Amino acid sequence: MSLNLFTRTTLAITGAVFSLGTVAVNPASAARITYDFSVNNDPSVLGPLRGRLSYDEATEVKSGYEFEDITHSPWGYLRYDSYSYKVDFIEFSFFDQVYTQADALSPISLYMGYTDGHEMGKVLSWETEDFWFRGWGYRMEAIWTEFYRKTPDGLMFDQTVNFSRVQAEPTPVPEPSILGALSVLGLAGLLGKKRVKAQLPD
Repeated sequence: MSLNLFTRTTLAITGAVFSLGTVAVNPASAARITYDFSVNNDPSVLGPLRGRLSYDEATEVKSGYEFEDITHSPWGYLRYDSYSYKVDFIEFSFFDQVYTQADALSPISLYMGYTDGHEMGKVLSWETEDFWFRGWGYRMEAIWTEFYRKTPDGLMFDQTVNFSRVQAEPTPVPEPSILGALSVLGLAGLLGKKRVKAQLPD
């Protein structure tokens, strides 16, 4: 009987490992993108205006169009692509106060444009009671973000905005093979206990 139980244990483990080989996938990672941004202002007037934002790449909304040939393109480009992302984390220091997503008057987004695979720029759309990040562009050659303060006399332009991507290690996600291996070890332990009990005399 003990031999029979040991054989079943071996078959169970072998079968489980074989199944894992069929479902194992490449290592996955959370697609979390982070940027630092700063306003090109005079620090002696408002102080340094810096912030950080991040978003999940899964929120990407892509659009674009392509011309049949260069003669039909008004600006000399064949293809235009745009990518928009929903920003779910943002911090920005302004007048000794840190503004966050909670201060937004509408959803925050980061937009990127490309012509023939080359980036045109980035546009941050974020409005609060005290300031506004908004985008501008020139034909199909460039897009950028400008920062405006809200004053009693209306919007006051301060300067354009720079973006710098933060290189961070991706957050690992457990692979099916790892989770399955843990299940195999648990299964082997359980069947091993049954085998030991079967060998004990009554």
